Amino acid sequence: MKETNRINALSLLISLVLLFSANTLRADDLFTGDIYLAGTNKGQLIFLQKNSVLKNGDQVILRHTYTRPNGELAVQEDVIFEKDSFVKYLVEFDESDCGCVLDRKGDKLLFGFTRGDTSEKGEADYTSNLVMGPTLTRFVHRNWKSLVQGETVFFYLPAMSLQRIARFRIYNNTESPWNRAGVIVLKMDLANLFLRGFLDPVDLVYDLRTKRLVEIHGKSLLQRRVNGKYENPVVDIYYRYSN
Repeated sequence: MKETNRINALSLLISLVLLFSANTLRADDLFTGDIYLAGTNKGQLIFLQKNSVLKNGDQVILRHTYTRPNGELAVQEDVIFEKDSFVKYLVEFDESDCGCVLDRKGDKLLFGFTRGDTSEKGEADYTSNLVMGPTLTRFVHRNWKSLVQGETVFFYLPAMSLQRIARFRIYNNTESPWNRAGVIVLKMDLANLFLRGFLDPVDLVYDLRTKRLVEIHGKSLLQRRVNGKYENPVVDIYYRYSN
């Protein structure tokens, strides 16, 4: 019983720390992301990205909305918290049957992945270092000091291409071509060496002063139709903030 009380107290403390960090760091600044096809030198805009924070009673929804340049919805990504605890994650693609759902049931995650004509359902242990698109910068901010000091940080991410919850790592990519004064480039890739070849790495560029995400470079989970087939393009994303 004492051990259970200690674990419950520790869990409450961790929750409070995460909530405090989320409220005090610039993790949810409103932005617009201009998503260009890589290699076009900002010449071919293929998507726009916006974020929002919605409140409904005890629920808080962190939402990323992706649209085509003409304003048509392409993808909507939601992370849902209830009373400050993660409860659900949803990704819905407008034109295709790809998608992802995570439902938290206590200390378990019930997941469902759909991609093309394949689907997978399963269960995984819930972990506090579960990261999704709308919570990525919150996670980076919580580990900012370690990352700036050159440490490698590990987390779990819904990997739709692999039909599983996969362990990723993030670290200072000092050899990135996107390195320059005033920024830190964080490379994100799979922690498992064998699986690493199945997903391309991504470079995240953060402003060292404001800690804002300013660019992303790499292969995207977004889909576009080319010659009658869907592809996941390699993209360059540049972020603009409302203030």
